[in-house]
Amino acid sequence: MGQCQPSGDLIQNIKNATEEDLQRAMERARAKAIYIDWVLEKRETSQTNFDDLSISQLGFCMYLSLVRLHSQEVPRTVHGHVLVCCHSDLDDAKKSILKASLGKKSGPKAEKKATGTSVAIIYYSMYGHIDKMAEEIKKGLEKAGISVDVFQVPETLDDEVLAKMGAPPKNFAVPTLDYEMVGKLHEYDGFVFGIPTRFGVMSAQMKAFFDMTGSHWMKQSLSGKPAATFVSTGTQNGGQELTHMQTLSCLAHHGMPYVSFGYQGGAPMFSVDEIHGASPWGASTLAAGDGSRQPSAMELQMANLQGEKFGEAVKRTKSKPVTRKCKVGIVYYTTYGHVKKMVDKIAQAMEAEGVEVRKYQAKETLPEGVLKAMGAPPKSSDKVIEHSNIEELAELDGIMMGLPTRFGQPAAQIKNFWDATGGLWQGGKLVGKLASSFVSTGTPQGGQETTHLTHLTNFVHHGMIYVPFGYSDSSLLSMEELHGGSPWGASTYAGATGARQPSETELKIAAAHGKAFAAKVKQMAV
Repeated sequence: MGQCQPSGDLIQNIKNATEEDLQRAMERARAKAIYIDWVLEKRETSQTNFDDLSISQLGFCMYLSLVRLHSQEVPRTVHGHVLVCCHSDLDDAKKSILKASLGKKSGPKAEKKATGTSVAIIYYSMYGHIDKMAEEIKKGLEKAGISVDVFQVPETLDDEVLAKMGAPPKNFAVPTLDYEMVGKLHEYDGFVFGIPTRFGVMSAQMKAFFDMTGSHWMKQSLSGKPAATFVSTGTQNGGQELTHMQTLSCLAHHGMPYVSFGYQGGAPMFSVDEIHGASPWGASTLAAGDGSRQPSAMELQMANLQGEKFGEAVKRTKSKPVTRKCKVGIVYYTTYGHVKKMVDKIAQAMEAEGVEVRKYQAKETLPEGVLKAMGAPPKSSDKVIEHSNIEELAELDGIMMGLPTRFGQPAAQIKNFWDATGGLWQGGKLVGKLASSFVSTGTPQGGQETTHLTHLTNFVHHGMIYVPFGYSDSSLLSMEELHGGSPWGASTYAGATGARQPSETELKIAAAHGKAFAAKVKQMAV
């Protein structure tokens, strides 16, 4: 590092600087000692200049200079001036960055530069793992012909905390989102979110970002824009799936289709010969408990492929609609007829949009005697779907699932249906097909949301695109009566005895859901 000489240009006049300001700067600077090796290595090998240094390294440089000048005694007062490190090889513009380590160093201004069909990659990275994965996601998107902008979300931790955690410098080549740019996110055609896990859920920094998108939620300005996720966890099975899964709540409220990865990565995803990330939800890596493990070649390969596959899905939203008639299947199970009434209303709405609808009911698993004892009415005449005709699903452009809840999850008959789709899964025959769901519960808050969420794993493992309802219909906001319906999809309440029938409001929401799903299928059918 250049020698500091006690001359006039060592002092930068910072207006309103106080002794308290100086003391805080010195405390911060001392906390940055962890960066000394990094600073010296980079300076000696000329791999960077001071424009590349974070406020953490700058603070330490300042502290080191003060130690040299004052025999390790930090001055208690400087008469309103603050000493800063002045290196002979730095011009005046670079010196100004060193202002007493006050404030945060920022990267380029966050702005939309992508043109044409565009995707924003938005992520948080503490130790660099997500940052590396984002680079590969970007390459994959570009391979698919997508224009990409990459942003990191604002840091919520203080420099001192980051230093104690051993966090390396941020990648200041990547712009940090601000409120102004968050307000312009609707200008993109799709989004990929890079999410490090904390206790199996997204980090606070990513949650803070989503909390900034409230104005988009109010206007539903992100509704219909595809999204995907990639994650990093410290340990095996420590959020490799749930970090993706719980993020779906944010996407559902925005009405954003979730493009799952499925098993499009092929053989590497099935390997049990090495530790690796990647799941049907999306690409991932494992950082180890101390952050020392870096993304493997396989994990970077999966990230690249996910970017490419997601790019292809986004392009489907911008291409001309197919001229043929689209086909949607509604697969459902009903005991008391509530789901069947929703099926018919949804089918009617989709048919009005010019979509061919095929109704399938899941095979009954309960004996006739049990159904009679339960007071269940006769079944409808809709075709029963089972192993013998399961391949018909491959002919469809989209599938809607009608789900009665049992203890907050789909009924066993629905699970029995999905268990029969192994051949379709093995052949990847449902990959890229659109999917959605609607439910019936006995009570309010008795599975109105979790029935959708716990059912999602079936769509994800098949590599399907989940289309939530969002807040497409204003009836969802009504507080004038008890009603079903959520951003996940249409729903009804059956009551504890099954006596309550779908209300007019619930049927209206069901029709709106069917109409919205039909429109998305027509837009993205291939």
